[in-house]
Parts: sequence; C-alpha cells; structure tokens
Amino acid sequence: MLYLLYYLLSINDLSYEQIIIDISSIYGILFISILSSLMFFHSSLGIETILQDYVHDVRLQSLFISLSKITHAVLLVITLICLYLITGF
Repeated sequence: MLYLLYYLLSINDLSYEQIIIDISSIYGILFISILSSLMFFHSSLGIETILQDYVHDVRLQSLFISLSKITHAVLLVITLICLYLITGF
C-alpha cells in the first residue's frame, strides 16, 4: 500500500514510456482491473441506494436500477477493453 501511494505521488516524474511499461506489467493489469471492478461495483450500489430512496414508483425504480446496472457493466467492459488495447495482451 505504501508503494502504491509513493508511486501515485511520483507519477509526474515518469515518462510516458515508463508509465506504459508499468501498466503493461501483470501487477499493473491486475491492479487496474480489480480497482476498476470495485469502483464500478461501489458506484452501482450507491446509485441503487439513491434511486431506492428518492424514486417511489416501483416500476420506475426497477427500470432505473436496471439501466444503472447495465450502464455500469458496459463501462466496466469498455475499461477492460481499453486496458487490453493499451497493454497489448
């Protein structure tokens, strides 16, 4: 965890090539994949909670929650595809 904090604070000093090499490593791919998955899952749960609290029509609530989950899934897939294209695996 300390290494990650150090890395993020010193990323401005790295060149574009060094960043691509770091992202292309197996640890970089795993880190970005896991972090992206957790981030989209957390966002989906938060939006679902907001919709449950503020949308009182059950059908609209179901519709919006379904659309939110589909949108989050699509965005996660796009993120992973972009990671694949960047790393070249």
